[in-house]
Amino acid sequence: MSDDILSAYLREVKRGTRILVVAELHEPGAVYTHAPGIDPVLDGWARSGQVTMPTRRKEPLPDSPVVLPKGLARRLLRADRREARD
Repeated sequence: MSDDILSAYLREVKRGTRILVVAELHEPGAVYTHAPGIDPVLDGWARSGQVTMPTRRKEPLPDSPVVLPKGLARRLLRADRREARD
């Protein structure tokens, strides 16, 4: 997700919009599988059809060909925050 999209979501939340975020965060290269019963809320959502559980293991992503200057994300985020205050 790009910084501008994330910042837009955060501005919406600041305005009072409620956003449901379902995410998985882990260290690069880790492989996890879902074991039924570990998260009863997620299991309930899967049973009701609100989410679909993975049917195969994740494949590693290739390295990104994009190379950005160090600190660019921080500078963009700071600039975006300044604009949101104006």
